[in-house]
Amino acid sequence: MKKILVQPNSLENLGDILKTNIDGIILPLEHLSVNSSIYFSLEDIKSILNLTSKEVCISINKIMHNEDLELLEHSLVALNKMNINKIFFYDLAVMNIVKRLEIKKELVIFQDHLNASIYSNNFYKKRGISHAVITNDITKEEINEISKYHSLMLICYGYLPIFYSRRYLITNYLKYIHQDKTKNTYYIKNKEDKYPIVEEEYGTTIYTKEPINLINDINNIKVNYIILNANLTKREEFRSILTSYLTRKTDNIDHYRGFIDKKTVYKVEDYE
Repeated sequence: MKKILVQPNSLENLGDILKTNIDGIILPLEHLSVNSSIYFSLEDIKSILNLTSKEVCISINKIMHNEDLELLEHSLVALNKMNINKIFFYDLAVMNIVKRLEIKKELVIFQDHLNASIYSNNFYKKRGISHAVITNDITKEEINEISKYHSLMLICYGYLPIFYSRRYLITNYLKYIHQDKTKNTYYIKNKEDKYPIVEEEYGTTIYTKEPINLINDINNIKVNYIILNANLTKREEFRSILTSYLTRKTDNIDHYRGFIDKKTVYKVEDYE
């Protein structure tokens, strides 16, 4: 049976989630994470640990800069003293510091569009990485093949980042056209499609036009963990989504499914 991990988008949403029969939660750590509607301090995490016996996983998915390393090391030492289960990370600085300080927590490599092959997963497994969030950019056949050798997690619901910039793109654009910034989330329109663009403390992310939803595929995907991300989803809507995954209730809706059944084929043109 696949385990379910959920990343909340608000304190109210977190309260809803903890009342359900999920297996664990993913909490983005403030100042060291991106792509979330809510972030948690070390003190917040301590308090949440006292409220639940579910798995508590910490997301540290920011690209680190030199000025981040002192805070990163301090945070990892503090987390090592807590009863958390897993640390999700993007930047290899996390892996190297954990190894140097002999921190005894399970590590999960989570690099969005990277880590798409058996070879890359072998690389991390040899370095003690327990699990991998496999990219949504490959097919279920490829995922199932990699799962023969590694413990995999897959985002089965949520808006997926398709572009990230360290720059404050919304602020810069509105300044250029002499308008005030009144919110953090705007939309970029491409023909009839609208893509959410969100500006945060550490940059700007453009997301898929709608959330991926693999409810009708999960029985055919061989992963150990299902990840549901509530970011940018309304509270009531996410309650319904979560119920569907807990009951494994499929439907006849044509959900956005990413590349789960679409092979990526590159055709090189002939040049004279």
